[in-house]
Amino acid sequence: MQTRPPGKQQGSTNQRAVTVATTTLLCFGLAGLIFGFAFGGFIGRSTGTSTASTKTPTASAPAISNHSPSVTPTATPENVLIDTPAIGAGDYTTQETADGATSYTFSAQILDKTTHQPIQATDVTCKLWLTDDNDATSDALKANNYALPANVANLNQAFPHETQGALQFTSGTQVQACAANSKTTWTYTLSTTVKHGTYFLAVLADWKGKHYNWYLVQIAVAKATS
Repeated sequence: MQTRPPGKQQGSTNQRAVTVATTTLLCFGLAGLIFGFAFGGFIGRSTGTSTASTKTPTASAPAISNHSPSVTPTATPENVLIDTPAIGAGDYTTQETADGATSYTFSAQILDKTTHQPIQATDVTCKLWLTDDNDATSDALKANNYALPANVANLNQAFPHETQGALQFTSGTQVQACAANSKTTWTYTLSTTVKHGTYFLAVLADWKGKHYNWYLVQIAVAKATS
């Protein structure tokens, strides 16, 4: 049996020990390097997360409503100034017959003096009547500081120089509420008691005895033929 010489065996053992030690140091060094990179990476991420966490979230502003409340207009004006009633050529018949049978229509547009437009109020009172004296009728309405139209209750009475019972109403009444935003209309026949001649249809508009105005139009009345 052959044996290795002692010197060579010793040398082999020392070389192995050095190799093992060197390998071990290299492993530890590499491990430390890897650990350093890994630790630095963790530190960077942690710092980034910390910075982000210090931000204060921005709250969204509440919505603002732009809705405006509606305003309801007053239904009835507090003060109604009455302008001269408007009566057109087609609003009445210029020649009428007192036969008690033929139907006639008279219309008047009551106007607001401030706007010159049809009244919107519903508490204006109108009266229609027949007279044979234009001037005397106007004078009577003006008498005693307009005493007649200054009291609405007077409208139900016969006016001075009124031809009483002349108008026989088939639609509407002699004294009635003036129409708001439209024409006030009467339908009537002429009584057989009315004599032939020249007459005037007179219309008066009165707001609570405070403001009033009137207008007269001329017509010719003929007696019925037998």
